[in-house]
Amino acid sequence: MAESLGNYLINLRKQKLNINVSRKMAEKLDITPQYMHDIENDNRIPSEKILKKIEQVLSLNEAEREKLYDIAAAAYKDSKVPADIANYIINNAEAKSKIREMMKKEGKK
Repeated sequence: MAESLGNYLINLRKQKLNINVSRKMAEKLDITPQYMHDIENDNRIPSEKILKKIEQVLSLNEAEREKLYDIAAAAYKDSKVPADIANYIINNAEAKSKIREMMKKEGKK
């Protein structure tokens, strides 16, 4: 079974900030303790804005950041593109064009 978003965040919080209480992490993210509790218990998926705050507060390296966005996207019941990638594609015409080229090569429209 893949690691859940909540477990990943709990582990990062403890490793990077040595914070054992989610309430303290909520304060750093400027969100309610209940919202943080819901995220860490896999009852809510944070918005892109909160994911960016998490990335900054925890000073994530590139691999950790990518894993955060990938796990968050996988947490949705329906398939979803990771927020960092979706935002990049939306704001980059060349990226859209390249993806469409890749789709054509694979025979997908």
